[in-house]
Amino acid sequence: MREQRLQVDILRGDVRELEGRLEEFRLSDEKLDGRLKASEGKLREKDQGIAPLAARVLRSVFTVKTDDGLGAGFAGWVQDGQLYVVTAAHVVSEVGEQVLLERNTGSWRAEVVGRDRGRDLAVLRVDGMPSGAKALWQRAKANKPRVGDALLLIGSPYGLGGTVTSGVVSRVRPKEIQTDAAANPGNSGGPAVDRKGRIVGVLVAGGGENLNFAVPIMRLCGSLRRC
Repeated sequence: MREQRLQVDILRGDVRELEGRLEEFRLSDEKLDGRLKASEGKLREKDQGIAPLAARVLRSVFTVKTDDGLGAGFAGWVQDGQLYVVTAAHVVSEVGEQVLLERNTGSWRAEVVGRDRGRDLAVLRVDGMPSGAKALWQRAKANKPRVGDALLLIGSPYGLGGTVTSGVVSRVRPKEIQTDAAANPGNSGGPAVDRKGRIVGVLVAGGGENLNFAVPIMRLCGSLRRC
């Protein structure tokens, strides 16, 4: 009887060990399946190119029209139920100025509520809430690009709203991000976006198709936004 009980105990131990191994295999399979799905998702995203990203960001980018000209701006954040749009300081004239924001689905009035000439950045408060315009920088977070990273510029060159160009980050300095993505008059104030859709900067200047500059998004902190 003792020998039989011993054999039964041994068999039970073997069964538990086998069950443990089967559970390890199951967990391993789940991890592999998760990695496979993630890889497939990345491949699909790569095959689709930048189109899905551009479509998502475009809903939050506007043409900024003033009495003196035009530029671009993007939905930055929502505070107390109001949308704040970021643009370049040289696109607008002064705090209190009334400007017009346009997008293919309509137009909205906005007021300049902050302007930092030194950093060439400005903030507008929108009268109303444009449908579909998601705040692109709701959390005041630094998204630091690296040289060689892909970069999208979205703006209104020569008034052509919703224009998207792409390139790479050519150079990074504390106060500026250089890119070879094409930009022209009317792009100023538009967002510089990485491949994950994160705002890395605000376009403020250019010297040609392959020499354009954005101010790092965190330069808004302090004078124009509490971060």
